[in-house]
Amino acid sequence: MNREIINILKDLKEEPSIEKVDHIILLEKVYSKYSSGIKELEPIAHFYLNGFDHLPALKEKHLWNESKFNEIRKKFVNAHYELIQLIDSTINDLKNIESDSFYYKLTKVNFFEQLKTGKTVFKEIDLENMDLRNENISGITFKNCIISADFRNSNLSSTKFIRSNIKTSDFRNADLTDGLMENVSFEATKFKGAKTDGFIFNDNYCHSVEGIGQVEFNDWIVETE
Repeated sequence: MNREIINILKDLKEEPSIEKVDHIILLEKVYSKYSSGIKELEPIAHFYLNGFDHLPALKEKHLWNESKFNEIRKKFVNAHYELIQLIDSTINDLKNIESDSFYYKLTKVNFFEQLKTGKTVFKEIDLENMDLRNENISGITFKNCIISADFRNSNLSSTKFIRSNIKTSDFRNADLTDGLMENVSFEATKFKGAKTDGFIFNDNYCHSVEGIGQVEFNDWIVETE
């Protein structure tokens, strides 16, 4: 199961009045996933195409007269309950098809118990809102994981994040020496002060922007706080 899709569907259920969620951009992503072959997303893709693909995204709000902007989005707000029903139905369909692929949520205790056994590769796990400050997590590989964690001042040298979703995580002042982030979706993540000698940041994406790599990391991402 692509965890990114589940996160998108959950975010789409948020009230349209909450401006931190850009429903139009997320619906575009769902349509893109549907077009790439995930046919279970068809109902939501059709919802998007049947009247909402022309709506302005929140990031375009500054281009509009605010009353006009709200008027245009009113139709979508009124139809949001229908979208929620489609999302719930779609998630159930996805679970029925790939129930064995849903992510296993680890507690901090479980995570470190597994580390103590010598485990170095973690696949399809969910580290949600986890405090991992000042920890030694070097030499670990995370593949296809969902991660929302505080890694401040931790040792993550030679640690790899591959095809994972990293959201609202904090790597400030962490040691990322010789580490790797590749094919990762990252949002609201901080890196200010991290040690990045030999750190590789390759072919990642944030929101609708894909192909974010080492140049962008060195230019601005590493300074996020």
